[in-house]
Amino acid sequence: MNSSLINLLSICHIEYLIIDGNFKILEKSLGLNHFADIPDEVKQGEDIRIVFPELEGLEDVFNAIRQGEQDYFELKGIMRSQDIVSPLYIDIRITNNIQEDHFSNSLIILVEDATERMVLEQSLFQGANEANLLLRNLKASKQYIDQIVTSIADALLVTTLSGNIKKVNIAAQVLLEYDEVELVGQSITKVIREVNNSPLITGDIESINILHNFYINPLVKEVETICYTKSGKTIPIAFSSSIVKTEIEHFQGYVYILRDMTERKQAELAKQEFLAMISHEVRTPISSVIGMASLLLDSELTDEQKNFIEIIYTSGDSLLKIINDFLDFSKIQSGNLELEEEPFALRNCINEALYLLAPEAKEKGLKLTFLDTPKLPTTIVGDVTRLRQVLINLLSNAIKFTETGSIEVSVVICKNSDINHSYIANTDEIKFSVKDTGIGIPCDRLERLFKAFSQVNSSITRQYGGTGLGLAICKQLCELMGGRIWVESELGAGSTFYFTIAASVILEELEVRSQELFLSSPPKSVPMSFSPSPDSHKLRILLTEDNLVNQKIALKQLKSLGYSADVAGNGKEALQLLEKIPYDLILMDCQMPVLDGLETTKEIHRWQESSFASGRRPVVIAMTANAMKEDKQMCLDAGMDDYLSKPVMKENLAATLEHWASVIFKVKEIDAVEQTVSTTNVGSVDLLIDWERLHQLSENNPEFELELLQLFVEDIQPRLEIIKIALATDNFEQLAREIHQIKGASANVGATIMYLATEKLEQLAYNQKCRGTTNIISELEEFVKHIQEFLIRTSSS
Repeated sequence: MNSSLINLLSICHIEYLIIDGNFKILEKSLGLNHFADIPDEVKQGEDIRIVFPELEGLEDVFNAIRQGEQDYFELKGIMRSQDIVSPLYIDIRITNNIQEDHFSNSLIILVEDATERMVLEQSLFQGANEANLLLRNLKASKQYIDQIVTSIADALLVTTLSGNIKKVNIAAQVLLEYDEVELVGQSITKVIREVNNSPLITGDIESINILHNFYINPLVKEVETICYTKSGKTIPIAFSSSIVKTEIEHFQGYVYILRDMTERKQAELAKQEFLAMISHEVRTPISSVIGMASLLLDSELTDEQKNFIEIIYTSGDSLLKIINDFLDFSKIQSGNLELEEEPFALRNCINEALYLLAPEAKEKGLKLTFLDTPKLPTTIVGDVTRLRQVLINLLSNAIKFTETGSIEVSVVICKNSDINHSYIANTDEIKFSVKDTGIGIPCDRLERLFKAFSQVNSSITRQYGGTGLGLAICKQLCELMGGRIWVESELGAGSTFYFTIAASVILEELEVRSQELFLSSPPKSVPMSFSPSPDSHKLRILLTEDNLVNQKIALKQLKSLGYSADVAGNGKEALQLLEKIPYDLILMDCQMPVLDGLETTKEIHRWQESSFASGRRPVVIAMTANAMKEDKQMCLDAGMDDYLSKPVMKENLAATLEHWASVIFKVKEIDAVEQTVSTTNVGSVDLLIDWERLHQLSENNPEFELELLQLFVEDIQPRLEIIKIALATDNFEQLAREIHQIKGASANVGATIMYLATEKLEQLAYNQKCRGTTNIISELEEFVKHIQEFLIRTSSS
């Protein structure tokens, strides 16, 4: 081969060899040995088929090339080395050896290193296989996720960061009554209007570090609201939401899971109705037992008889407490217990709890002490009933498990700056402690104390009784009030129970006092006995009650308090009597045949005042065995003025009648509501406020009275605005509701004339009449204005 061709092949990194017609090697390049299967055999005269065994069996191909029937033949990608780290591949090309002047019978074989190309091809092939496998996995994954989403029983919606819907599952289409194409691209607020009130606000993605935290997927606690369907229905739902964060903005957004709460709400309603029914059915006979026992205790009895009756009375009272525990626990568990937010005197609350249990402590010879401090707030805002319930439960337990020694109650306040957390803005933490010298609790049993239906051990139940619900209820009530409860105890040395609540407080400087309750007089808010006012015999009372036993008990209680009453067996009879006899007050049972108490009260409100024999609507006080908060609200919503839960304690009945008697007799001193509103000198606060009633409420605390009047004004002003709006839109339901709230507040603070005005306004609202309402509202605003001016003058003087 000429030198030019050799140099060209060398530059192209191509090795060569020339063979004759017998396949013998005639000539070869220097680097050819590297590509041979047996490098040492590459010699002139050697058979090419030994050096390159791949050519074995290709004799016909060689002959075809020599004869010109074929130009060339190629073998590509022949593996010479199987070393994974350093593989070797070659390409072989066979063609005629063209001489300068003629064609010879020899052939030239060109050998080229194909390793780089083969490795690349294999990588591409492997990559293609992996891509194909990945694609199949992605398709399978999508099918898997789609099937999961489709099979989810709850509705699922996926939105963009801006809140536009991208995908919904079948459950969502069924719930919302939309096809997917109708929802895609629409705002999530089309179906959940309150969605922006949840902690995840659509569009607020900038505050999240996507690149570093996209594996963290914050969840939002389930929120109860309503959704809107295509047909315009509203469905109660609970929805939770989560943000989807990826490195690609197109795949970022929100996921909403909607759960239809219709059945749960129906179940909760059925449960509440069942509890209300059970409460009524159980409390009714218990009320009879306790009521009769109470009446017998007031009669002449031998010592043995008195002992028997006291056992009946105590057992009935214990059974009633157990029923109340179950009702409270059920309401808390279902999330239906709502706390009140009203101002109350903290010391009174503590003293009332202590006073109620003072006889038990005295009977066991225990010293019951309240350690007062000058830093203790006089008034706080919260639920006085539930706070007193926790205190009574802890004090009752302390007395139960203490045989000798003392029980000590103390209270401290921690300002917001002193605590690391705040339940609500502008609140302080109040810590209560109840310390006893009782039997104590083993350390390994402390964790069982606050669990439902659990006690320290079974012997406690046998010896002391109890359901094991009391402390569990206390724990949940404390948490609802923004606090917690815990205990420190030493076996044989006593226990100290601590609990906290969060409340808005008003501090006053007071002297330090230590009260030993069983030696001191009871607080004013808990009457020991009742002396009816001189005018009490003039109060005309109608008892509307179908149960004969309850009739006898109520009449006997009224007689012992200095009152008399007529009896109606149902609502229909009561309405007939109201047309003939001028009753001032009705004690109304709720569940009665023919016409129940709620419907009767509503009918009373529908009547014109001229329809009553007295010329005015009587005060209606519910007296029912339905003891749940919802029942009380139902009575108030029906238009009843007050509420007594059976069994009605004589002290509670006395206090209620005394309060409403003062209101009723105040009404009788004024001619008619219209004349009162138009002729009274509204500039005289003495005429606007029943100061005697307010002094009694505040225990002659002038500062508390002014604060109460200020709260009264602040509450009434926005309600008057709502009343104007309701009147302008003919929303008589809201109008009646707001008026009823003002009427109740007016009665509570002794604003008798305002109470009279709102009573007339409430009557107009129930009858859905607008005539005359504007003048009354103007007069109410005038009343509020003059009370406000009085407060300003008082504070500046």
